[in-house]
Amino acid sequence: MGGEEGESFSVAGTSASGGTLSISVPGGGSSSTAGGGPGARTTCRKDVTVKFHLMKAQVVAHAYPRQHTLEEVKEHIACKFQVKSKFLVLRQAGAELPGHRRLEELCVSEYNVCDLELLLSEVAREENVQLNLKLYYRNLTLPDIITVRIAGEDGKPSRDVVVEIENQVITKPFVGGYINKQNNVEYHHAFTQTGPPADRLARPGTKFSRDTQTVCERTTTTTIPRSQAVQHSGLAVAERKVPDGPCRQPLPYETAQELERRKDVAGKVLLIQRNFRRVLWQRLVKKSAAEWRALQQRQQANEAGAQESKTHAHNKTAVARAYPKTNEEFDALFAQIHCWKENEMKLIREKYSGAPKIAEMNILLDKEIQLLNGVERQRRAIRREQLEEVVERQLVKISEPKRWVGYNNRVIEMETPQTQRARFLLVYYRRLKMALPPSAGGDPQEHMALLDELADVIVQENHPATEELENLLQRERKLLLCHLRTEDLSILRKRQLTLLADIIRTDPEKARERPVTKLCRKCKKLRPANAFTVHTRQRSADVCGQCTSLLGSTVDIAVYRSILRAIRRDERKRGSLASYAFIIQENDIKHIVENIWHGHSVISNDTDRADLMLPRWNVAQDWSPWNCICLTEQETRAHLKLHRLDRFYQPSVLKEIQSKHALARSVFGQLREIDQEFTESGDWWQVGLDEKLV
Repeated sequence: MGGEEGESFSVAGTSASGGTLSISVPGGGSSSTAGGGPGARTTCRKDVTVKFHLMKAQVVAHAYPRQHTLEEVKEHIACKFQVKSKFLVLRQAGAELPGHRRLEELCVSEYNVCDLELLLSEVAREENVQLNLKLYYRNLTLPDIITVRIAGEDGKPSRDVVVEIENQVITKPFVGGYINKQNNVEYHHAFTQTGPPADRLARPGTKFSRDTQTVCERTTTTTIPRSQAVQHSGLAVAERKVPDGPCRQPLPYETAQELERRKDVAGKVLLIQRNFRRVLWQRLVKKSAAEWRALQQRQQANEAGAQESKTHAHNKTAVARAYPKTNEEFDALFAQIHCWKENEMKLIREKYSGAPKIAEMNILLDKEIQLLNGVERQRRAIRREQLEEVVERQLVKISEPKRWVGYNNRVIEMETPQTQRARFLLVYYRRLKMALPPSAGGDPQEHMALLDELADVIVQENHPATEELENLLQRERKLLLCHLRTEDLSILRKRQLTLLADIIRTDPEKARERPVTKLCRKCKKLRPANAFTVHTRQRSADVCGQCTSLLGSTVDIAVYRSILRAIRRDERKRGSLASYAFIIQENDIKHIVENIWHGHSVISNDTDRADLMLPRWNVAQDWSPWNCICLTEQETRAHLKLHRLDRFYQPSVLKEIQSKHALARSVFGQLREIDQEFTESGDWWQVGLDEKLV
């Protein structure tokens, strides 16, 4: 330091980082009083300021207690530079210093300043370790020691004074801030005029704070109570020059009432409120108009979809009537013929009587017989065409391995002896079906070898039809030796394929068991139990399916099938897989619609069966014959949205619906027993699933 005599002063204030800033300058060679006032005392230095000289003439400084060793100093400065302490080397006067030496043992100047060289070791250079001042100053909030150069006065030389800064953090309040939207950096408003606590200000010693260096300016406006002249303090107004530009003229005095009347704050507020209400009203009108247009578009889309579905159903019905294939489609034709017959008989009764009436009845009977015979011939032709495909599909299904869904939704396949046997026999069935006789270009020796091989395989089967099939194979073998034509062997080939398919479909373990048979009340023949039609309202099965089909259907059952599908579809969506809708059948739906609800809607009395539905009466409960109501499609949509039925239906309608529910409960009383059997048998898990999920 370049001064002859030392000075001692301190500066106290608030730092930018939120701490109380006090700067004290230690005295030099003489012991002077800090501040020079009463109560001042001599400052004693106990810390040593260490100046670290880096390469390229870079210097950093820190204050440490005298008792600190060089190893502790090295750890501290290594933490500042974010390197390991083993990479640093401290030297003084060209000699490396050991780590156990203390700062008080080193060469210290009169101002308690110690100069040390901070270098990197050879290991650090090999690992490419460097001392980065940016890292050092990034973690540095406020330096501990600064050197202040004081200019000399009256020709005296300048002096360098070492200043120690005390940074004591205080708690400052949050006064707001803002966030940069581009980089999301948060900035807080500064609060730098907070002074130190009052108890610190009462300490002895003179400290200079930042408050003494702050100038507070405030601009106030004064007005005189009324318009009056003022006097100048002797300035030569006439000689003053007016700057270029507009010159403001004094206005007359304005009272508070006139000021309020001129500003008209209440009128402006009313204007803003009125315009704001108008804007809100316009927005509401636009929003309502948009909602109305969206509702209209949705309504038109729904109507178009309903019309399209009706058109598709009509086209499908027309195609089915023109080209029937299934039993249901043929039943619909029989029902149409029955309706035509009823209408014709009604016209005959109205127009004729006596002998002409009997003649017209006979003509009508002949026409009905012709129509029924034509439909029956078409049905037999379709059945003959589909019989081979049905048999082939059944055999393929039997020969497939058993599949089910196990753990973690994995499909498991299992081969059983029955599936392996069916697959083995299916190969011979296809070979026999595709084999060509010699008259059609086939090899007679190869065909006879196939018959012999099939005969050897059939002998091993335990089935009543094996002997008959073996006899048929031997008969065909003899006929082939006689060079018989293909047309003569066609009937024999059909009998062979029928018997072989029956053997493949039959379980060998149950082949010798006598099937359960029952006597049909109509044809007086013994039929297997599975050949009888069953529905939920009958007490016993006494009419076989063949006799039932001969009776013909007087009603198109497809309409009631669509009603039942709609019911089951709604129950699946609601998750009610235990509902009675999955046990009940088409004939039961027909009975509910025709005999309980008398074929019309409860509300509109609409009798169009294609538009009727049977939704839930109480939406919170599962569907059942005693928890449904007969409505049209549009009425069903409105009914399913109701929560309190007694508020929307009249008491008379409610009483009628309750009576019909009581009638349905008495008719379908055995449904509970059927449901219990259905649940205990394990068939319930197949409801609503595509035979893939368990």
